[in-house]
Amino acid sequence: MGRRRGFTLVEVLVVMSLLAVLMGLSVGLITQAQSGNKLLVATNSLAQQLASARAQAFGSSTTYVQVRTAADGSTRVRSFRDRQVLAWAAEDFAKASEDVLRRGGGVEVSPDLGLEGHYVIFEPGGTVSLGSPQWLDFRDGFSIQCRLRSDAKGGTLFRKGEAISVGITQGGAGRLGIDAKIRLQRDEQGQGEGTCELRTGNREGEIVPEWLAPLIPGRWHDVRIAYDRNAFTIYVDGRLRGIRSDRKNLMEPREADEFVIGGGYAGGFDSFLLSGIFESEETGDGIPSEIRRVGPDGQVVQGDLLIHFRNRSLDPHHHAAPVNIWLELDRGAGSAPARRVVQVTLSGETFVRLPEELR
Repeated sequence: MGRRRGFTLVEVLVVMSLLAVLMGLSVGLITQAQSGNKLLVATNSLAQQLASARAQAFGSSTTYVQVRTAADGSTRVRSFRDRQVLAWAAEDFAKASEDVLRRGGGVEVSPDLGLEGHYVIFEPGGTVSLGSPQWLDFRDGFSIQCRLRSDAKGGTLFRKGEAISVGITQGGAGRLGIDAKIRLQRDEQGQGEGTCELRTGNREGEIVPEWLAPLIPGRWHDVRIAYDRNAFTIYVDGRLRGIRSDRKNLMEPREADEFVIGGGYAGGFDSFLLSGIFESEETGDGIPSEIRRVGPDGQVVQGDLLIHFRNRSLDPHHHAAPVNIWLELDRGAGSAPARRVVQVTLSGETFVRLPEELR
C-alpha cells in the first residue's frame, strides 16, 4: 500500500500568493464597478429630472432646472416651473365679489357683446386690487398674460409694492411701449441687490426705432411679461419684443404689498392669467458629494447652470446649442476618473453618454 502524498509548504505558499493576487484584482474591479454604478445612478437621476422638467413645459408654461455647484464642490439640482395662481375673463370679473377683487375708480365690464365679447373697461384712475394672499408671495419669478387695448396715454398696468411694476409708455409715431421693472434682494453672499429694468425699444442696450414699439392705440393685443431669475421677456401677439438677460437672485415682494391692476392705465382689458414660478416638489436631493461637476477639460466648474425649457424643447431665447453637463468621480490613485456626460439636445431630449474622449 503506497504512502499518501500531501502538499509541500512551497506549494501551499504559491497557491496562497495566487489567491491573494486574484482577490486583489477582484476587489479593484468590484470597487471600480461600484464607482461606475454610483456615477451612472447620479447621471441617470439628473437626466430624469431634466426630462420631467421638459415634460412640464408645454403650452404657455415654462420650466427651468438650476444646477448649482458651491465652492466646496457640492452640487444641488433644483427644478422650477410656472404654476397658475389666478385666471379670469371679463365674465368672471363681473361675478367676482369684493372679497376677491377690490375695485376703485372707473372700472366696469362692457355691457354689450362686440367682436371681443365682454371686456373690462379701465378709466385712467381705475384700479383692481387682488390683495396680498399667500399665493402671491412668489419669489423665483412670475408670468403675466392678458389681452388689452390701450389708449394713447399709457400709464401703470400692474404693480406689487416695489417688487413688480409694469407700465404702458407713450412713444412716438402714435405707438405705445411697455416699461417693466423688478426689485431684487441680495443673494446668499450679500451681493446683487438692484432693479432690473426693461423697456420695449431697448434690447440689451440697443435702441430700437419708435416705429417698432409693439402696441398700437385702440387695437387689441395679446401681451405676456415674464421674469425667471435669468431673463426678463416681453411678448406681444406671440412675438418676442424685448429681452434683458440679467441672471439675478430672488425677488423681494413684501407680504403686505397688494397686487394692483391699473392706476393710470386706460383702455380695455380681458383674459388675465397670472402665474408664479415656484420650486418644484419633485426637486432631487442633489448629486453625491464625491461626484464633481467638471468642464470638457476636466476642471471643476462652480456657479450656476440654468437649463430652460419651452414647448418641451430647450428655450431658444436662452440656448443656441445643446447643453452638456459633465460629472466625474475620482476612483483613487492609479485609476483614471470615471466620467459621464448628460446631454440635452435642442429638442429637449436628454441622454447619458460617455464623453467623446472615452469612447
